[in-house]
Amino acid sequence: MQAKRIVGHAPRTQALADDLDTLQGPCVGCAGCQGICQALFDAILVPDLILRDRHA
Repeated sequence: MQAKRIVGHAPRTQALADDLDTLQGPCVGCAGCQGICQALFDAILVPDLILRDRHA
């Protein structure tokens, strides 16, 4: 059986990747920063999730 894997349409994931790509240095300033973590995802995604329904 042959399977073909293609990238799905995910604009929010692409936007997150673009945001992560522009970061320089410690992400959100946590002590002992080791890179991408839940605090970083929350800092990037939560404001968009809250405001998403208000743009309509």
